[in-house]
Amino acid sequence: MLMIDLNVFAGNSFFYPIKDSAYLCFKTLEKTDREMFIAGFQKLSPKSIYHRFFGFMKELTEEQLENLLNIDQKDHVAWAAFDIEGDSTAGVGVGRYRRNAAYPEEAELALTIIDEYQGKGVGTILLGILYYLAGMAGIKVFTGVILSDNAKLIRRFKELGADLKRVGWEYEIRLPVRTNFDQLPKTPYAGVIRPVLHFLTENNFCL
Repeated sequence: MLMIDLNVFAGNSFFYPIKDSAYLCFKTLEKTDREMFIAGFQKLSPKSIYHRFFGFMKELTEEQLENLLNIDQKDHVAWAAFDIEGDSTAGVGVGRYRRNAAYPEEAELALTIIDEYQGKGVGTILLGILYYLAGMAGIKVFTGVILSDNAKLIRRFKELGADLKRVGWEYEIRLPVRTNFDQLPKTPYAGVIRPVLHFLTENNFCL
């Protein structure tokens, strides 16, 4: 079993278990992670690409890569999940938010998990990290768009207390960001993410 070094909790990375009892490394996404970021995109199914980018594409353009990796960890915050067991390190998920320049208490949220690791709690942990950091940064609302056929994600955001407005084939979401995690709704998914948030708080997790 992978041993956890508690010293990393005060920095920009930590280990956390997923549903199959394996530990993943969660860390700030850096420009130096470019190749692993590209490799992770190539492992996405067409359906996952469509749900994340609202269209089909075989690869990211240089402009898209520059935009996605141009992170200041202040107004554009991004964290990634890495599987570091075995002979190589594989990127398996990315979560990010971008602060709205016109409305600085709001930020647009996005999550992407490669298909092989979906359903294992990786997205929940990344969402917990972003939710926690956003609250510390004074962000009050996460915004975003979800395609109407993504029923599982829609249900999860509803259970976290998000307001959803349907516009055509999409749902616009507004998720309140609470700093008192005990005020989250008493719903199944809120019950899943709450321990992640308390873990981050109790370990003095910070950038």
